[in-house]
Amino acid sequence: LVMGFMMNAEGRQFMKSYMTSLEEMNTEAVEYVRGIPVVKVFQQTIYSFKNFHRCIMNYNKMVFGYTRMWEKPMSLYTVIINGFVFFLAPLAILLIGYSGNYASVLLNFFLFVLITPVFSQSIMKSMYLNQALGQASEAIGRLENLVAYEHLTVVEHPQPVKEFSIQFEKVSFSYPGANQKAVDDVSFTIPQGNTVALVGASGGGKTTIARLVPRFWEATEGKVLIGGINVREIAPEELMKYISFVFQNTKLFKTSLLENIKYGNPDATMEEVERAVDMAQCREIINKLPLGLNTKIGTEGTYLSGGEQQRIVLARAILKNAPIIVLDEATAFADPENEHLIQQALKELTKGKTVLMIAHRLSSITDADNILVIDKGKIAEQGTHANLLGKQGIYYHMWNEYQQSVRWTIGKEVSND
Repeated sequence: LVMGFMMNAEGRQFMKSYMTSLEEMNTEAVEYVRGIPVVKVFQQTIYSFKNFHRCIMNYNKMVFGYTRMWEKPMSLYTVIINGFVFFLAPLAILLIGYSGNYASVLLNFFLFVLITPVFSQSIMKSMYLNQALGQASEAIGRLENLVAYEHLTVVEHPQPVKEFSIQFEKVSFSYPGANQKAVDDVSFTIPQGNTVALVGASGGGKTTIARLVPRFWEATEGKVLIGGINVREIAPEELMKYISFVFQNTKLFKTSLLENIKYGNPDATMEEVERAVDMAQCREIINKLPLGLNTKIGTEGTYLSGGEQQRIVLARAILKNAPIIVLDEATAFADPENEHLIQQALKELTKGKTVLMIAHRLSSITDADNILVIDKGKIAEQGTHANLLGKQGIYYHMWNEYQQSVRWTIGKEVSND
C-alpha cells in the first residue's frame, strides 16, 4: 500500500513539488551568499533575507507535509509488523494445547520471531529504495529537459573555409520566450582583415550579434556567413578554431597561469607562450609572482586585478592565433594604466585579423574601418568615425556625451551667500 502510493500520480506530483522546492532553496542560498557584499553596503540585510527565508519556509512546509503524509501509513505498518509476534504468542499456546507437539510448535514460533525483523527490514529497504527511485526519476526528468533543448545542427558534409570575412544577411534573433526580437533584420559585411565596431545603448543587441558569429546562439532568420560559408555548414569544432572570443567578464581557472594561457593552444611550446605573454603586456605580471607562470591563481593569496586578468586572457587569445577576433568590451573594467597596456595587447592580437568588437569607450574605436550604431536590434547608422560625426546623428550625440563624461570631475557647488 505504501509503495503503491509512492508510485501513483499523486506521489510523483508530490516528489516533483518537493524537488522544485529544494532547487529553489539551493538557488536562493547561492544568490544570497554571492550578494552579501552588496547587502552590507546598502544595509538591506532584512530585505535580501526575505526571499531566502521564504524559500527555506517553503521547503520546511514541504518536508513537514511529507512527514505528515507518511505518519499514519508508517505507524500502521510498524504496528502490524512488530505486533505480529504478539499475535503469534497466544496462537502458539493454543497450538501446543491441541497438538501436544511442544518441540514443533516452539520451533516454528521462534522461527517466525527471528524471521519477522529480517522481513521488516527488507520491506523498509524496499520502500526507501522506491523513494530514492522516485527522487532519481524526477532528477533524471529535469536533466532530460535540459538535454531536450534544441541542439546545434551539424551537417553531414561540412564545408571548408578558405577566407575569413564575416557577413550577416538579414539576420534576426529572438531569445526563447521573448516577444521582441533582440536582433532585427541586420545585414553587414566585414572584409577579411578589417575591423568593425558595434556601439549603442546597453540592451540594444550588440552582444547578441557578436555571439551569433561562433553560434553561441542560432539565428532564427537569415544567414551568418564566414568566408561565404553559412556557419551552420561549418563543423562546430572547426568554427571554434577560427574564432577567438574575448568576453567582457574574464574567466581564469584556478590553476597555473601557464595552463590558463595554454587553454588557447594546448600544444604551444614554451617559446610561443613567452612570446604571447610579451605581446599581451603580461611580463610585469609574471615577474612579480613567486613562481612566475607556474603560480596558481587563487592560492596563497595570489589574485589578479581585473585589468591584469584581462591581459592574461588576451595572452590566451594571442596564443590561439585565430583568424577571427570577437571582442566584447575588452577594456570595460580596466584602470587607465591597464587600459593603455590592454590597448597595446589588442593591437598585437588584431594585427591582420578580421575583428568584430563591441565598445562603450568610443575612443577605442575611432580607427575602426566601419562603425555600426545598434539601436533596438537594428543598424541605425554606419560609417567611419569621421563620417558618423559629420551626419550629426546618434553617434554624434554619443560622442559628445562621451567627451563630456571624460572631462567630468567631482566638485563642490559654490554658494553665493
